[in-house]
Amino acid sequence: MKTIRLFDQNSHLYTFTSAVLSAESGKTPDTLDVILDATAFFPEEGGQYADPGSLAGCPVTDVQEKNGIITHTVSISHLNGQAHPFTIGAAVTGELDAATRFARMQNHSGEHIVSGIVHRLYGYKNVGFHLGDRGDTPDVTLDFDGVLTREQLDAIENEANAIVTACLPVRAWYPEPEALSAMAYRAKLDLTEGVRMVQIGRDEDIKDRCACCAPHVNNTGEIGIIKLLDFIHYKGGVRIHMLCGPWALRDYRARYTAVASMAAAMSVKQEKVLTGFARQQAEIEDKKRIIAALRGKLEDHTIAAITPTEGSLCLFDEGLEALEMRRLLNRAVDKCGRFCGVFSGNDEAGYRYVIGRGTPDIDLKKYIKEINTSLSARGGGSSEMLQGSCTAKRSEIQAFFERL
Repeated sequence: MKTIRLFDQNSHLYTFTSAVLSAESGKTPDTLDVILDATAFFPEEGGQYADPGSLAGCPVTDVQEKNGIITHTVSISHLNGQAHPFTIGAAVTGELDAATRFARMQNHSGEHIVSGIVHRLYGYKNVGFHLGDRGDTPDVTLDFDGVLTREQLDAIENEANAIVTACLPVRAWYPEPEALSAMAYRAKLDLTEGVRMVQIGRDEDIKDRCACCAPHVNNTGEIGIIKLLDFIHYKGGVRIHMLCGPWALRDYRARYTAVASMAAAMSVKQEKVLTGFARQQAEIEDKKRIIAALRGKLEDHTIAAITPTEGSLCLFDEGLEALEMRRLLNRAVDKCGRFCGVFSGNDEAGYRYVIGRGTPDIDLKKYIKEINTSLSARGGGSSEMLQGSCTAKRSEIQAFFERL
């Protein structure tokens, strides 16, 4: 017997009572797979996760549907071996996480509005949708099979929010086959029966009509706000990140806090953050040029102070970048007859290194294992140069090079 989908009848039903048809051991010892005669829990499908909540006070950790039968995975670990309440025929109460369900409806309905506008204006199809809200940062992604610009997305966003503020009806139903065959609607698959339709707008002014299995808001005003965030070119089309309702508000608050903090740090008004940032970047580039010039002079002094040797050289400088390390190595290696190592870092944080050879008859690759073992290092390279990192102390590194 197929499970009665209470969320089809009332998407805002968050508490319900239903009869247990079966309860079997789950994939782990502390879970049960429970089937009810009816449920308001939406299973994982349609681009979004299963509804969270509880059954008879037991946490629902997953909900899946197969062949019309919806299975709830519930955790019974808190019962500590006591009898569970899911006996066959028992009436159990389900409690959905109402805030999560409603936020998902807001974002899914918002996605329909955006996809409908894109399809109407540009003829692009929605070829991918994911509503991700596990973790601290929700992310709703839409994939279209055509490219859009930022200016076009801004216009789409404006129209989408106008639809929100119009408080238009959102209707979900199963059309009769005859009506379905004559109906224009969006769909990712060719469907001929059992199609659940979601329509946004009145019959005389339809904003979108799409085949969809998920719960939706009752009217567009419940969405609150639609915000299109970042976008990238993706598989010949575009991938858009968007948020609606409280998720969009939380995102705005986080960005506002970040901008306010940056403005305060740069001593500018918030609306002048970009100007302040550009000025700061110019100052940083000036300082980089000054530092590079000083580094060059220091490098000249370092090379001039090296006493040529037929043995090995080991040089230390705590603040060298990778390019600076290689440049110093290329100049210093001519001052030794065997190995030359340049190390940047300190005993507490460890060292990055580059090692060269003073004569071409030395094959550095033969020494990789010895260096890694002696210096607690991770690295490799070619016959001419090695590079990597190590945790050995400076005194240990110096002693090792004296033996080489």
